[in-house]
Amino acid sequence: MNLRLPLMLSFFLLAFMAALSVWAWTILPADAVMATHWDLNGKVNGTMTKAWVLSILPVVGLAITLLMIAVPRIEPRRENMVASRKPFLAFWIGGLVVLAVSHAMMVGAALGYPIDIPGVLIILLPLSIGVAGNYLGKARPNFFMGVRTPWTLSSDLSWEKTHRMLGRLFVFSAIIVLATRFAIGTQAAFLALAGTISASAILAIISSYVFWKNDPARRTN
Repeated sequence: MNLRLPLMLSFFLLAFMAALSVWAWTILPADAVMATHWDLNGKVNGTMTKAWVLSILPVVGLAITLLMIAVPRIEPRRENMVASRKPFLAFWIGGLVVLAVSHAMMVGAALGYPIDIPGVLIILLPLSIGVAGNYLGKARPNFFMGVRTPWTLSSDLSWEKTHRMLGRLFVFSAIIVLATRFAIGTQAAFLALAGTISASAILAIISSYVFWKNDPARRTN
């Protein structure tokens, strides 16, 4: 699998987070405490020291990048992983974008900028879920990504139908959440996100069994 483009994008996002942390470190007081969690009304309900906040998300981003580099090398079904390149990269880069934007917002909030972090996240998260859902149906059976139930892993038909269905559900969820965000508000949108994603996951697990049961070529040993 050619990883040149995702590695370049990953390097850019990681460098951005690292540069932002170094810059903020020189500005914020040594004993600064930064907000790390907000309730649905935008009020801070969790804090950490600046050393933790300025390092944790860049480190998590680096760990994700190293894991994504390793996955194609250790995946037993390498040909299927190569065929799943688009959804693989969508999850990889989408995850890093969410981390980078979250990191930038936390730094901005610590520096006094009026940022509606929950309001931004409830737009960013469904967008990333919708993009991932758009490519999810193209994923081929593998052991690292997707709905890995006993039934999808023992039936190619179950895998294909489950992921096509879940991809559509993710896109549908993104539309519902975004519509709720702008029509009703942030709090209702977060509830819509939790509800639609949970329902999608449960339906995907149940459906994977149904698809497997109706597959004459299913493996049972």
